[in-house]
Amino acid sequence: MTAATAPETTPARSHEYDLIEGVRRRVLVSIAGGVGWVCFTLLYVAFWAHAFSIFQSVIVVIVSLLILGGILAGSWVSFGMRLAGRWTH
Repeated sequence: MTAATAPETTPARSHEYDLIEGVRRRVLVSIAGGVGWVCFTLLYVAFWAHAFSIFQSVIVVIVSLLILGGILAGSWVSFGMRLAGRWTH
């Protein structure tokens, strides 16, 4: 006797589910990035800034903000480009 194999019971993922999941992931990355940047800035000012001049400290904070902006922009632009096909025919 052979055992009957059960059909796959995983539900099909809809396009709307993928959309919401993509937005959720990017919102979490945005929040974590913002909180991480504030933590980095506070730690930098508290522990490492005394070794640099005020100009150098401002540059470190600006560069870290630009890096965060680049990471977040890349995340959201890739999401937007993936969805751009829905509006073009």
